[in-house]
Amino acid sequence: MDSQNVTEFGSFLSKLSPESVDTIFQDVEYVYISNGKDPRLAGVGSLMAVPLPIIVAQKPGSMVVADPDISEYLPQESSISNKNRMQMNSYDVTQGSPLKMQEYADLSDIESPVAFQVNKEHFFKTSLTKLGIPFNKTKVVASLYSLASDGKSWPPILIFSDGQDRKHTSCLMLSREEQCLKSTVIKVSCPEPKNVHFPKIHNMKTAEKQMKYKARYDMMGKLLQEIISNEQDFAGSLVVEIKWSKPICTAVLQSPPLESQAHILAQVMSGDERSTAHGFYRELEMLRSFVNGLETGEILWLADEGNTPILEQLKMLIERLKLGDAAKTEKEPPQNEMSEVLGLDTLSFDRRKDLDFTDHLWNILIQCTSYSELEEALKYVFAVLSNGEFYPMVHRKNNTVIAQLVREACAGKLRMPNLAGGIYAIQLLAEIGLEKLRQDYVHAFLSTELVVLGNIESFVQTEEPLSQRLASLEKLHHVIEMSVMLGMFLKLSMQTLNSVAIQMLKYYENNSVNEKHLFDFPVPTSQIKSMIENCAPCLWQMEFSKPVQNATETTKIVLAEENPFPHVGWSSASENVPETGSEDFRDRLYYVIRLEDRVSVL
Repeated sequence: MDSQNVTEFGSFLSKLSPESVDTIFQDVEYVYISNGKDPRLAGVGSLMAVPLPIIVAQKPGSMVVADPDISEYLPQESSISNKNRMQMNSYDVTQGSPLKMQEYADLSDIESPVAFQVNKEHFFKTSLTKLGIPFNKTKVVASLYSLASDGKSWPPILIFSDGQDRKHTSCLMLSREEQCLKSTVIKVSCPEPKNVHFPKIHNMKTAEKQMKYKARYDMMGKLLQEIISNEQDFAGSLVVEIKWSKPICTAVLQSPPLESQAHILAQVMSGDERSTAHGFYRELEMLRSFVNGLETGEILWLADEGNTPILEQLKMLIERLKLGDAAKTEKEPPQNEMSEVLGLDTLSFDRRKDLDFTDHLWNILIQCTSYSELEEALKYVFAVLSNGEFYPMVHRKNNTVIAQLVREACAGKLRMPNLAGGIYAIQLLAEIGLEKLRQDYVHAFLSTELVVLGNIESFVQTEEPLSQRLASLEKLHHVIEMSVMLGMFLKLSMQTLNSVAIQMLKYYENNSVNEKHLFDFPVPTSQIKSMIENCAPCLWQMEFSKPVQNATETTKIVLAEENPFPHVGWSSASENVPETGSEDFRDRLYYVIRLEDRVSVL
């Protein structure tokens, strides 16, 4: 190779930095990357640890944006969030005040964050399809780097190839490690009918090498979703990952042994109407609106024109209380028939029976459609209490203002609170809501034997500010949502769900709720064996390595349903591949990704 060319290339790379303007050398664009979240590194990062900083060689003009504002790439007309935004903007300047009814706050129309993530991933895949340079150019860049970097402490280089060569090379990475040059080649074979492109393990002479295996199952993947339900995906992600080293596999896609350790990697997002915890979510959302309204002065009133008038409901409640039968005044909430619809075991929660007066009040007053209606309803309640017409029951540990007023009424010492002006009525409502939901969550955990009281005591304190008590209830709700999801999709035993709940509660002792946090729950493979037997792995990987002087050469063979390198072939295994005509999940189509290290000792 021309020494002058090597010298020019070395001079060019030595000046490359994140702020470089001149980044093209001989029809190849070079980018200096120090951010591990750059989408160009995602495919390689799924196979190995990517060293940073790193230089990327790609096709000039590749449309890649590190942190795009992807809102402009999302659907406009069909977006539910856009519809809600347009409805909100159509209101006048008084919208959101305690005096105005908000009819647009329909929680059933909230757009799932899962859909947003899908659009984001699609944008990145579309952006990355133009990355690769011709394979002959890839080899030239690799040679230039290996010669020019001799004796230099340069970052590694990742060269994207267009995969048009016979072995479908997607990328090549070179790095200098002490006295050697390490090259990593990654090749992608696209799916073929009957999976004729699968490697033959018995030809690889792996017996003398250290073997590692990994299988990953997407328990919310498309096929399992079709088996379970024809509706949209559950709001969350649930992946089971199993690793083992023995026994040695004799064929790809071989099932993991029962002795191996499985890890459940799970995220769950509250609000799915099919969850048995959805009733808690609805009340928690209303409570959040009231507590936040105390700070912002704005309330999202949940209007429902079909409800019986509030005062009429209160009169019925009081009459029933006088007769000692308040339960009949309230409508039974619709039961979630999730377990019957899906045919799965899942946690179910019985309605708490020991409701006191403030609990019944909460169930009625959350149906108010304005501050004035709430104020009128509370004035009526206090007037009836002051007349001594009845003395309702409140729990001994209920320390809300309304509970104290009930006790004063029973002692004949009731002092009528002043509700005029301000948002004092909202504070009274938020207090009884926090108390009711506190009792509801305690009952939910204890009645299902999910945990014991000692595990949740720190989350149900009543001496803290309202906002902090609300945050604690949100943590408890997230634990319940996760337990429901794992029970639904994995049929985990109550003992395993108990350890899951305790692990989450320990995490939430020092962390706020983050629905994007990925929880990792270790479980024995035997616990979930029956579920993964009916689900094809979305990824199956074998790895073997051997030492070479002071370095290690690694070979990985990965079978994956999704293409981690969309610039080679197509992005989905279902595209451009003839149907097999079989409905057997074992006939799924896979990409075969092969990673090979080679070490050259200098």
